[in-house]
Amino acid sequence: MSQYTVVVTDHDFADLSIERDGLSDVADVVELTEEVGAEVADAHATLADADAVINLRYELDASAIEALDDCRVISRYGIGVDNIDIDAAAERDIPVTNVPDYCLEEVSMHALAMFLALSRGLTRYDADVAAGGWDRDVAVPIHRFSTQTVGVVGYGAIGRAVGERAAALGADVVASDPFLTDDDVADDPATLLSFEAVLAQADFVTVHSPLTPETRGLFDADAFAQMADSAYFVNVARGPIVDDAALLDALEDGEIAGAGLDVFPAEPPAEDDPLRDHPDVITTPHVAWYSEEANEQRRRTVTDIVRTVLEGGEPEHVVND
Repeated sequence: MSQYTVVVTDHDFADLSIERDGLSDVADVVELTEEVGAEVADAHATLADADAVINLRYELDASAIEALDDCRVISRYGIGVDNIDIDAAAERDIPVTNVPDYCLEEVSMHALAMFLALSRGLTRYDADVAAGGWDRDVAVPIHRFSTQTVGVVGYGAIGRAVGERAAALGADVVASDPFLTDDDVADDPATLLSFEAVLAQADFVTVHSPLTPETRGLFDADAFAQMADSAYFVNVARGPIVDDAALLDALEDGEIAGAGLDVFPAEPPAEDDPLRDHPDVITTPHVAWYSEEANEQRRRTVTDIVRTVLEGGEPEHVVND
């Protein structure tokens, strides 16, 4: 019997072979639930035995943290940790870690793909041709991407990757981030502006902020009103950053030209959510992060972090130190 117990709260993998292979000589790996984010009636009893926890979307609130009797680390399969009470964990001296770099390429490319699909009218043209049409005018006007300005809200690692790729295609890049100064972006293609200035200047606004009390509902009716009526909005970050009712109103009133959404405030969105099949909206099911390579990288990274901690080492990528 292994010395330690690692509890995987939830996952969406076929199995946990990577985790079990990586920890086989130091820990037993136990599944709390195979359903992503599902509530479990006796969860606290299982969590009480955990020497380490690996988490996807299960809600690790203060009561769940309190149930961890001897946990040494909580490691999340991803970047955002808004489903974990990191302050409660800090009070218990439990480091919470993430995987900050596993999907930089994937998310930035997904955002860029949405820019291009929206700006080139691909979904409108596709629908028109599929219906028997052959009409250029269904998606006019279209402008050269090299004449456009991309505005990045939240200029961290992913935001920078988006800016670099957009600039490589010839676009101007502006960015807003309350934690950065001009010196921080001196070697980047982006010009640092206020949030309001980015909204006013950008032809494409893409958000890459974490979900915090300050960013929840950041894109509200006032924010969309500040954007040009020819501008497009893209969200591949977190759904609750956007007031989806305000977004729908902005689309219906012509305050913005369209949107690309990989995330929603509630996932999946209701079947009758009008944003699902809106003609000016491209939607994907929270997959901007995904590639086979990224998926394997995040799993191996959290497994390595847990192993390091159980062997007495210091964890990487701590978010609540």
